[in-house]
Amino acid sequence: MSNDALKRAVAIGAVLALGAAPAALAAKPDDPGSQGQGHAGGHSKKGGKAVVSYVFKGTYAGAGSVDVDHGNAHVRKAGLVNTPVSFDLSSARIVVADTNADGTADANDVAANDRVVVKARLPRKDPGSQPYAAKQLVDQTHAPAS
Repeated sequence: MSNDALKRAVAIGAVLALGAAPAALAAKPDDPGSQGQGHAGGHSKKGGKAVVSYVFKGTYAGAGSVDVDHGNAHVRKAGLVNTPVSFDLSSARIVVADTNADGTADANDVAANDRVVVKARLPRKDPGSQPYAAKQLVDQTHAPAS
């Protein structure tokens, strides 16, 4: 084979390889359900564990404690339904009417036996030990006026 013929064969092979590359790159993976879920356990603020929202619903028992009667899937999977759960409300956003007329709507306005929803950001598989740092507490019994 002459030098020109060899160069021509290599050039043709390169053109064919470039033509096939977009088709190979566009092929779907064997498991399309895994797309976009590669960082589930890596990026978070709680020591490398995935952090999710837990939504607790129940009655306020006083002193930051809630008798949880139901919640979202994370609450149920953690076994926190039908148990008293204590929360640290110091940095939580409290949504309640000013029931004691002191000019501010805060945790002092939430009364025992009020229906409440408490949201907390906790590690997905193991929420850790109580009290949990609450992000928000909503008093449904004494809702603020719109």
